Amino acid sequence: MGQNLDRTERTKLRRLQMVIRRNWEHLHPGRSVRRGSAVGVVTVIVALAVHFGIFLRPGLPGILDSVAGVVVYLGLAAFMGLVFWLSYRLLLVLPRFFNTLGLMALLVLVYFLSDMGFPPPFNLLLGIGFGLAAALLGGGLAHLFDREFRFYRGWKKGYTVLSIGIPLCLLLLVLVWIVDRGTDVHLVGPSPVGANVEALTAPNPGRPGPYRVLSLTYGSGDNPRRPEFGSQAVLKTSSVDATPFVKNNQGWKIKLRHWYWGFNFEAFPINGTVWYPDGHGPFPLVLIVHGNHKMQEYSDPGYAYLGELLASRGFIFVSVDENFFNGAFMSGLSKENDGRAWMLLQHLTVWRTWNQDPDSVFFHKVDMDRIGLIGHSRGGEAAAIAGAFNRLRFYPDDATVSFDFGFNIHAVIAIAPSDGQYKPTGRPNPLDNVNYLVVQGAHDSDVSIFAGDRQYNRVRFTDGGYWFKASLYSYRSNHGQFNTVWGDSDWGRPMGIILNREPLLSGEEQRTIARVYFSAFLEATLHGNAAYIPMFRDHRLIADWLPEDVYISRFQDSTFRALCDYEEDVDVTTGTSPGTVITQKNLAVWREADLATRSSRSTKQNNVVFVGWRGADDVRQGEAAPFYCINLPDSLPNEFGVDRDSMLVFALAEVDEKVPDPVEDQEGSDPASSQDLKYGNKTSDQTKSESGDEIKEPLELSIELIDARGYRVLFPLDRFKSVPPVTKSRFTKVMNEGKIFGKEYEPTLQTFELPLSEFVAANQAFKPEEIRRIQFIFDRGREGVLAIDQIGLAKMRKE
Repeated sequence: MGQNLDRTERTKLRRLQMVIRRNWEHLHPGRSVRRGSAVGVVTVIVALAVHFGIFLRPGLPGILDSVAGVVVYLGLAAFMGLVFWLSYRLLLVLPRFFNTLGLMALLVLVYFLSDMGFPPPFNLLLGIGFGLAAALLGGGLAHLFDREFRFYRGWKKGYTVLSIGIPLCLLLLVLVWIVDRGTDVHLVGPSPVGANVEALTAPNPGRPGPYRVLSLTYGSGDNPRRPEFGSQAVLKTSSVDATPFVKNNQGWKIKLRHWYWGFNFEAFPINGTVWYPDGHGPFPLVLIVHGNHKMQEYSDPGYAYLGELLASRGFIFVSVDENFFNGAFMSGLSKENDGRAWMLLQHLTVWRTWNQDPDSVFFHKVDMDRIGLIGHSRGGEAAAIAGAFNRLRFYPDDATVSFDFGFNIHAVIAIAPSDGQYKPTGRPNPLDNVNYLVVQGAHDSDVSIFAGDRQYNRVRFTDGGYWFKASLYSYRSNHGQFNTVWGDSDWGRPMGIILNREPLLSGEEQRTIARVYFSAFLEATLHGNAAYIPMFRDHRLIADWLPEDVYISRFQDSTFRALCDYEEDVDVTTGTSPGTVITQKNLAVWREADLATRSSRSTKQNNVVFVGWRGADDVRQGEAAPFYCINLPDSLPNEFGVDRDSMLVFALAEVDEKVPDPVEDQEGSDPASSQDLKYGNKTSDQTKSESGDEIKEPLELSIELIDARGYRVLFPLDRFKSVPPVTKSRFTKVMNEGKIFGKEYEPTLQTFELPLSEFVAANQAFKPEEIRRIQFIFDRGREGVLAIDQIGLAKMRKE
């Protein structure tokens, strides 16, 4: 631009620059001003440190207490200042070490590491470390291949060797870290089965049945990406218009998806692979649908192992293709789980037609009165949504879309399901009068919370028929190994390199759980084989069929009547059943609240009661052991039909929560606030694991029943079943993974069923039909905190 200015204009420009420079020098603070400003800020920090330190009260005698507090805060301020100074110096060094390209590349490296799942600030430190190592290696190689290298002095050659050798060693360490499967030092061992547990006498449902298995595929269209559902399909189906169920999915990325698949939302295909028995039938129909995964890595073949097994046992089994709902490099669909559910029902519509078509290979071979749905991950949520949609006349979010399904869906199985990705009319998905099973792994790093617990709690039985719901929590199971395509890396590659895979069951072991539980559930609900129901009540009955692991199971059937489910009000002294009154004595913790997941951002949407107690050594001499008591009205046993064939039922879990310290009895203190307890800590029953974590003995307590005449029977709870251990999980090989997953432990409730007949056998004078009090007495073992839920009565079922 200077070439176009004449000399006068250039002179004016120089004068303007000089004026700006002089004014800036007047405005720019000098050295003394900068020192003064620093002293001012430091003074404020010291004043705050003194103020906070005086009230810290670390517990030293006299004036030393406040002095120590001030020293702690001043030391903390000095340490933070040192950290900031080192960070500042590093920022000054980096521009001298890198050129512009190097700095930009370093930022990209940090972004990539963050995208792989490394939590901040670990990703920042890792990125800078790798960046510096790569720069060192690059600089060393530049020296090595310099034509003047042979003239370098010895120290410079030594520097070159080190600048190459150190990064290569680091690279080797990284490769070792990548190959390493992780650690299992945090694992707790499986609980003992118990001498009073007799194995189930029914045959193992995980073994093949008597039928020869046939297979075929069906599909819509002729997409070359899935020829098995196009030109190679035995049965042809028509595509369906799914546009109402994929709302707000627009833009160029969606157009790319349409290009990839060869169809748009108006022509979603009905594709499936069928395994079916070679027999006359009719056979129950079971559909399974996968969840979200790379859409180019087809998920539906991953359930062939279930197809082979269930078809041999007399089920028609279909693995449904919904890969076109899944994500990819071009992004996935959003808010589409209602669409996944609707597509399942479209498959059932086709099967209803085939069953009635004399020209179909499945003519009258399908028992449309016995249908089961299975879903994995998002598919698990979709299966439950399909169960709800099945009974509706209209789409809840747009009633201009009508439904005409009405299938006899008797069973829904959810494998590590998501929950809440779709909410009909903005509310949690309901599911009524259907048998429901949910399975979750504690080392699932995809759906890392037990989200299926929410749907389990929402299943209701209202029509008077016999139904049941069950859940199984497998400590060493992950998300992907229930599907042979997904495998043991729940995040896929390359991000999956940071996952901790050492604690996991093998893929075959995990699929053994699926074979046994899914087959037994379908045998019980679709084949009517009630002999398998007891294994859902108590997983210990089938210990020989399962890989060794910690299992936590829940069960509830339609005979259950709730005394306390903690959902009715905010009064902790009342139960769910009218007239039920709750009392306690000497508890250190007593509150009702929503049970948390491991993540601070979510809960199980299930209110429970939390009760905690101090060890027996901490209760004052002569005081009663801490207890939690349910007092029943006189009329309730008759209303509930309680007799010796009834069971006391409840669910509980240990909460990884410290029992609060006792309140010191001081003159004038409220005795109720101190809860009549003295000081003391009980630590003799605690040891350390290899990882340094505290290992606790199982919590112990007693259950006491008292009838109207005062006859009572007390049993230790472990006579029936032990309280599950605290099952901590470690999902990755990186530090500070809590920023990704939350807490190491998620409380998972286990059901306990106590037959009243055993109480009668212990005391013939005790009458169950006159039961008045149910007491949880904390008179044994160590202190702890429990979450308790769904206290009620149910009938023993003769299988």
